[in-house]
Amino acid sequence: MPQHIREVEHDGLLWVNVSRQTEKELTQIQKRFNLSVQDIKESLPPFQRAKIVKRPDYYFMVLHFPIFDRTTRRLGFTEIDFFLSANFLITVHDSKLSVLENFFNECRKSQAVKKEFFSGTAVHILFELLTRLLDAIFPILLHVNEDINTVDKKLFGKIPGREMAEEILRLKTSIVTFRRTMQGHRTVLERLIMYSGRELDLMAYQNYINNIREFTNEIWHMLESQRESINALHETNESIVNLRTNEVMKTLTVISVVTFPLTLIATVFTIDASGRPLVDLPYGFWIICGLMIIGVLIMIGIFKRKKWL
Repeated sequence: MPQHIREVEHDGLLWVNVSRQTEKELTQIQKRFNLSVQDIKESLPPFQRAKIVKRPDYYFMVLHFPIFDRTTRRLGFTEIDFFLSANFLITVHDSKLSVLENFFNECRKSQAVKKEFFSGTAVHILFELLTRLLDAIFPILLHVNEDINTVDKKLFGKIPGREMAEEILRLKTSIVTFRRTMQGHRTVLERLIMYSGRELDLMAYQNYINNIREFTNEIWHMLESQRESINALHETNESIVNLRTNEVMKTLTVISVVTFPLTLIATVFTIDASGRPLVDLPYGFWIICGLMIIGVLIMIGIFKRKKWL
């Protein structure tokens, strides 16, 4: 058996784990289980939208799950393709989700784990896997929350700049990606329940269904809250930046208004024409400077009176 195709079998149930999304591995799976060629093509990159399709002998599901890159501090997502029947579960992925690999290895190595989850139909394995995958999303959500709180503290602790804007945009992009990743989960689960017949025996796993619904709803509510928080921080940052810009523009405007009359006075007294006042007096230079200073003080007084300063 190829290196990237591993399987666990117990009590008539089979889990095949394909950890590389290439044509070679998927073609072997397609021939062995008589899967639809169209489903195999959609299991290959690039990613497909989240969905569920009912086939004569199995169900084909596509779900996305978030991945946090600690190096770039950006959120991405990966795809898992599920082929589900009463007797087998096939998972196709790119090995980026350690939760899936850990659960599969537990099933391979522990007889007790096999007995616990390889009972009933293959839906038992699927629901336990989905529960673990959804549970692993909450630490990522908490990490995003911490980043939002950090931005909140920094925003009011110092004058925002380029760094702050980049951090806010990174968080906004992460939340948008997160929401897009989780958008299809509820729909796919509800359609699985609606499409499936007695062969999957879903009624025996009602607790799993309730837990998955609860996890999905809670994740979505947290994402809604995070979106509102980061949008509010973005608007606050824009307001602070605009306020700072306005203050700078006001200062520059006051300077230009003050210096313009001074420049005009200085220019008038440099005109070489007969009858210039004050220029030929012994203290003419100082008198002119005094007049300019008085003019500046009068303008500053007017600005303060009108509360422009």
